[in-house]
Amino acid sequence: MALLALGACSKADGAWEEAMRTDTPDAYEHFITQHPGSKQAELARTRRDALVDDRDWNVARRRATADAYGAYLEVHPEGVWSELAARRRAALLKQASATAPATADEPPSGEPSSVVPEASKPVMHYMQLGAFSSAKAALGSWGRLQPSYPELADLQPLIDATPLEGSSLFRLRIGLESKEDAERVCAALRRGGAECIRSETSR
Repeated sequence: MALLALGACSKADGAWEEAMRTDTPDAYEHFITQHPGSKQAELARTRRDALVDDRDWNVARRRATADAYGAYLEVHPEGVWSELAARRRAALLKQASATAPATADEPPSGEPSSVVPEASKPVMHYMQLGAFSSAKAALGSWGRLQPSYPELADLQPLIDATPLEGSSLFRLRIGLESKEDAERVCAALRRGGAECIRSETSR
């Protein structure tokens, strides 16, 4: 009898080592199913839940929308990232509410527009973050970008519909006072996979 117990314990230990090497939610779930009464079962549940929490947070962070953060909070109301997810979701909803009136009446194609007021401080360097078919789409892109990049926290988006080489697209831009600041912000955006290209250098 003792030999059987020893064999079962040895088998569970081997399965636990394999689960730790694999280190995925499925691996720990399989271990729990196969060895529910083992001494490592509670550790397996804790590690499984932590991995699932991180996985779902990364999905929400990459999408960076109010709906994505809401989906994370629905599954993980007390998760590791729940407070940050709630703050980012609230900020996005507030921003969407604040910008809604500005996008209600879009100007005709080719007509100069600045849907969001420009910053009062003088700016010399402009960087383009994308071109879109409508001002609403441009602002939606800004709403996803700003919470994901601290470098954009104190900047205002500039939505420009002035024709450019025959295009009627709405350009999403940011303005900075110095070339160094522009290059620093753009470098951070590019590292994160976002678009950022040089626009006009004076205004």
